[in-house]
Amino acid sequence: MKVLLSAGTYYFLKKGIKISETAYALQYGGCEGKCKFCTQSIYSKADKSYLSRVKWYLTELDESVSNKLLAFTRFCLQTVIKKNFVEEVIDILELVKNKHKSVTITPIDISYLYKFKELGVDYLGVGLDTVKSLWDYVGKPYSFEEYIKFIKEAVKVFGNGHVYAHLIVGLGESDEELIAVMKMLKDIGANVALFAFTPIKGTPFENLPRPSLERYRNIQKIRYSLFYGKETDFAYLTSGCPSCDRPYYNEDPREKLYNIPLRDLKWYLGS
Repeated sequence: MKVLLSAGTYYFLKKGIKISETAYALQYGGCEGKCKFCTQSIYSKADKSYLSRVKWYLTELDESVSNKLLAFTRFCLQTVIKKNFVEEVIDILELVKNKHKSVTITPIDISYLYKFKELGVDYLGVGLDTVKSLWDYVGKPYSFEEYIKFIKEAVKVFGNGHVYAHLIVGLGESDEELIAVMKMLKDIGANVALFAFTPIKGTPFENLPRPSLERYRNIQKIRYSLFYGKETDFAYLTSGCPSCDRPYYNEDPREKLYNIPLRDLKWYLGS
């Protein structure tokens, strides 16, 4: 079956050089969702081979590719809303044999989550993305309440701390709104993976400015203190599933990094 692999993952398949411990895959075909920041959205005129600012490469996922992906500690699948997408997720999970698997998904029937777990998924990502007051403005599918209900149920399946709600900083929300949502997510047993809004040409939000690095650093520190009870430079690391670093997903490598890969932390802070 056809999937899209991130530039780094695809580079490993072609050159054998691994720059991340997570293999990143994206369902092929674009999304029926209407999120105004997303390249995969039905509203987007952007190149569908991109997700955020990362180039993804069309690949035939077969047994040979699956075996090569075993070199990675974790396999992460980003889903899109399309016909039979959940069934396709199951087919992909059955083919990929990595011990640790993550799936990022929108609300679906909870029965599928038990199947995911059976097939090796130990962490789930949920693209909550924004706060309730901006829900319709951003173009999110379903409702804010449905997402929170789904996250609660997912925590029951995967356990406390094994469900990451994605939140994007810079869509127009206030810091107070973000903090309130993070506290609510912590209270229901979920964690938070932070993203900095990245304007992409061809999306409805292409002219929306990025958040300042200063503001993003502050939100990172608040998140880390909220979930781990202390402030440390580790707050600036990419937040998400174990082994996740999302290389340059939000930023040009020539610029200051919003999310710092662990391997670069000492070098980056000393620069």
